[in-house]
Amino acid sequence: MPNWLIFQLLAMACMPAAYDMARDRGRSSKAWLWTTLIFGPFALLALFMLGRVRTSASH
Repeated sequence: MPNWLIFQLLAMACMPAAYDMARDRGRSSKAWLWTTLIFGPFALLALFMLGRVRTSASH
C-alpha cells in the first residue's frame, strides 16, 4: 500500500478528534477538519499546542 494512501487514511481517522478538540477550544471546527485532512495527525499536534482561544477582558 502506498505511503500517501496510509497517510490519508490516518488523516481521515484523526478528523473526529480534530473536530472535538477545535470545538472544545473555541476554534473553527470546519477549518480544523480541512487542516487535518491535509496535514493529518500533525494538525492535532498543532491544535493541542495552540490551546484554547483567549478572550480579552477589556471594556
